[in-house]
Amino acid sequence: MGLRTVVVVGLVALATWLLVRGVLRRRVPWIGIAVLLVPAIALGVTERQWNSTEQKLSGIAKALAPGTDGVHCQRLGETFTYAGAELGHVEWDEDGVPVGPAMVSYETCQHLAAYWRSSASEKASAPLEQVIAVHVLTHEAMHQAGHLPEAEAECAALQHDAWVAGRLGADAAGARHLVATYVAEVYPRMPSAYVTPECREGGGLDRTPSDGSWP
Repeated sequence: MGLRTVVVVGLVALATWLLVRGVLRRRVPWIGIAVLLVPAIALGVTERQWNSTEQKLSGIAKALAPGTDGVHCQRLGETFTYAGAELGHVEWDEDGVPVGPAMVSYETCQHLAAYWRSSASEKASAPLEQVIAVHVLTHEAMHQAGHLPEAEAECAALQHDAWVAGRLGADAAGARHLVATYVAEVYPRMPSAYVTPECREGGGLDRTPSDGSWP
């Protein structure tokens, strides 16, 4: 249960207590109840949006990696106890099988939600942080699908990013923008563990080496 849910439940419970006490005393503090319910409603809407985003991202990840547990969007409270700096990660057991859902950082999930809810025209010029966020989702799903080495998962993700962008509402132009931006501005700057000369058209990691297109 997220912190927002706890706060909403607490505010609603307090408002209910004030209402019941007011009815018993025949003097309902409507202003006080309203002060409690307005933020409760706002937080409730935000919580519902967060949950719908997580469900959407999980559905995409599960489509790429059937039989896995999807995605967990990190909660704001979790950022204070999370020691890592990754935008996303997958836990493995000793046999190399993914355990639990892929974790996607709080900030990355915010960017993913913004991308998903933006218009097709906005996606055609999506900012770099949203481009990276979509790729993080694809990358972690590739890990869940069995691509353990970072360079292999990264290259597989490059070749699935357009599909993921489409599942998040992008049209052909938006998908092309996302992939082209990542390939030009992000991939060349990735750490050496994430890149390989085999990640190219006709290379060893090209999923469709005979189609004449990349990625």
